[in-house]
Amino acid sequence: MQLFPIAALSITINTVTGTGDSPPMNINSLLPIVNNDSLANFQVNQLMFTYVIFINDHLSVDWNRSLAKSIKFEKSNTEVNIKLKRWLWSNGKLISARDLVYGFDIIKNYGLRYPNYGMGGIPYIIKRIKVINSDEVRLYLKHEVNPIWFELNGISQLVPLPFFAWKNYSLEYIVNHQTDPSLLKYSDGPYRLDNFYPGRYLSLKINNHFSGIFPRPNKIIFHMVSSSGVEFWGLKSGNINLGNVPHLLLPARHLVDHLTSCITNGGYGINYIPINFHNSSISFLKNVLVRRALELTINQKKIIKIAYHGFGTPDYSPVPADPYTFLSPEMKLAVMHPESRYSIRKADYFLHKSGWLKNKSGIREKNGKILKFNMMVCSASRTNRIVAEILQDEWRKIGVIVDIKLVPFNVELSNLGNPMKWQTAIIPWVYSPDYYPSGDGLFNTAGGTNYGGYSNPEMDRLIHETTVKNNKLYLFSYQDFAAKNLPVLFLPMPKYLVKYSPVIKLSDINMSLSLVGCGGSTS
Repeated sequence: MQLFPIAALSITINTVTGTGDSPPMNINSLLPIVNNDSLANFQVNQLMFTYVIFINDHLSVDWNRSLAKSIKFEKSNTEVNIKLKRWLWSNGKLISARDLVYGFDIIKNYGLRYPNYGMGGIPYIIKRIKVINSDEVRLYLKHEVNPIWFELNGISQLVPLPFFAWKNYSLEYIVNHQTDPSLLKYSDGPYRLDNFYPGRYLSLKINNHFSGIFPRPNKIIFHMVSSSGVEFWGLKSGNINLGNVPHLLLPARHLVDHLTSCITNGGYGINYIPINFHNSSISFLKNVLVRRALELTINQKKIIKIAYHGFGTPDYSPVPADPYTFLSPEMKLAVMHPESRYSIRKADYFLHKSGWLKNKSGIREKNGKILKFNMMVCSASRTNRIVAEILQDEWRKIGVIVDIKLVPFNVELSNLGNPMKWQTAIIPWVYSPDYYPSGDGLFNTAGGTNYGGYSNPEMDRLIHETTVKNNKLYLFSYQDFAAKNLPVLFLPMPKYLVKYSPVIKLSDINMSLSLVGCGGSTS
């Protein structure tokens, strides 16, 4: 694949999407809110648009990089006042409270199509939004909330959009023109759109009217490469000056020793296997004992060693282990001792107790049906293919048959929205914009990204408590319950070795691309 040369004598970041977080993927939307919520799209959106609040590596608000000047909770946490800084659109026009209300209206009107629907109670928890003056809005909530939850998960989704430029467009027009550069004539982030060639590259240039702290790189180019291998050879040849060393090629990392390094935690997220509870062909997975047997035979230490070459963190619940800010004591203990969470003997016991007995071939069988399902895996991720093969081998030890179904990532995302097209899958989830990992929108019954349709009244109750009660103990109760009842199967979270040109500073990367966990250089 032809890559585009780095412009000489300019501070230009040549990279791919997903650096520090995932394998590269194509950008297929330029707009906030109405896109499919892929990491690539969100990464670009955040560079072109300034959200009301910016959440840093420590899972707290970075007010220097936020559009909000202040956020105040009043009336027993049922009203929220948001005061905006003096901030400009890229044409020099002042952002107004009306622009913020317009952004919220698009979320509300997009409804269940909005991929983050339900997270942070957005949009339904907001009974009314009122413009107080040109730089202040007040949110009237339907009930009392946990301020930390609503700030990190709800307000984090709010973004002003240029009402003055888009007011004559219908919502459907905006949805159908997500890749139309003409809609990006005005933006307010540190960068603005320069060029976009779908499937080839997207370039961003400095927004000269940016109201925040200017990043040092004057240009960022996202090359849309076909695989992590192409990304690595781009690093080696110099056509890319910032990117991941894919796990599969970590043994060859000496080939890019001339570049500076840092290690990221892969984003504040989890790696997991959703289960399609709507699909009657795998109804046996509704039995929690069967799910526990499968989880007990996920050898996380083995996956980290073989698939991630040692770059990874064990994880056994929906709350990320790195950083462990919100991790319960029980889950901290599990992460410290992953061997305690792996047991072929216990898995065999649970399957036997569920009535699944081994036949002469060693395969589990019940009422003439064998214990078998398929699993979607992103075809572009060689690492996830290795993870899937390890799982296939481990589950075969307890008599479970798994067929691996390789599909492009965009097809995988599309299939997850159609209950008839999948059984299980391997996917990542980065907690952004839902930085408080309460599970709302993800594992509650009505959650917009509850892909498998998991439903449990106790889970719903525990998730709801995290949203209204400001105490970590409620978050601990939820995650410990999820670890036992398994709305999904949990996998270890990969870390990434990021390499970059010495001409780029770590502060450039953190200011421009906000690589989570990339807090210091390493040789």
